[in-house]
Amino acid sequence: MKLTLCFKLLFLYPLFAFSQGKIKFNSLEYNLSPVNIGKTIFLKIPFSNIGNEPMIITKCQSTNATSIISASKKSILPNQSDSLTVKILNNSSGNFRHKFVVGIDHQENLTIIEVTINVFGTNLFGKVVNKKNGEPLPFATVRINKNGIGTTTDFDGKYSLKASLNDTLIFSMIGMKTLKVKADKQEINIELEEVELKEAVGPPYYPKTKRLEVTTIVSKEDIEKSNNPKYNFKKNANNNVFVIFVSELTSYDLNNEDLEFEQRYNVKYSLIGSYQNDYLKKYNKLTFKHLKKKYKKSWLTEIRKDAIGLDNFK
Repeated sequence: MKLTLCFKLLFLYPLFAFSQGKIKFNSLEYNLSPVNIGKTIFLKIPFSNIGNEPMIITKCQSTNATSIISASKKSILPNQSDSLTVKILNNSSGNFRHKFVVGIDHQENLTIIEVTINVFGTNLFGKVVNKKNGEPLPFATVRINKNGIGTTTDFDGKYSLKASLNDTLIFSMIGMKTLKVKADKQEINIELEEVELKEAVGPPYYPKTKRLEVTTIVSKEDIEKSNNPKYNFKKNANNNVFVIFVSELTSYDLNNEDLEFEQRYNVKYSLIGSYQNDYLKKYNKLTFKHLKKKYKKSWLTEIRKDAIGLDNFK
């Protein structure tokens, strides 16, 4: 009788020994790239108790001084789910890996969770080259689509521009195909393709006039006031020339609707060239006022939507 009892106790002991909570995470690795610099990141890390006893998170800490991880102190029942909360501060740009240590019920076995982030700074940079031969493209234009703010590349094809995460950048240059790229990393290197000859031929009725903002006769006053939008507008208007600067225009990408708009309202779409955004907005505003005065509001539904300063014109 005693032997039988001992046998039963030995048989049941392993079951009691393995009766415990057991934590399971959906994932042990997270990638939050990219994020804007200065933005505090909050992340929920789900987990569940797949054991056969309740469990409590007894260890929950970060190995990085700029991140914090926290957990509820309540007991998690078998088959019940919950989540940890991660808070990450990012005050400098670059790639960072945050590690978090989690344990339950004072057990020796610990779980390591990794969170990787690529922090996007305020300035992005890169190089623009010719796709055909890899040569750098100096004076290529790099602009932000939503506001027209931009810059040009230097003699080595390099540029630097203050932008935000997910801004759409427009890379353009005379004789090259325009390229749109979403800013999803700090360094953006671009290869522009040359425009093929057949693409450089416009529609049969394409006006064969030079797209110049100033007249061919340049006076001393013209040179001194070359950056004065009001002066240049008035001078061009006296010659019945009205210009609209647009951000996404290359030498050969005017379609039939653009050409019809030019003819209907006696205007010329123009490249932005090396003018600053403030100049372009002021000049276009004068053109918009002219159109409004002469054509009321009919032109507003037909004008190219990338006309600089159009969103702010009323």
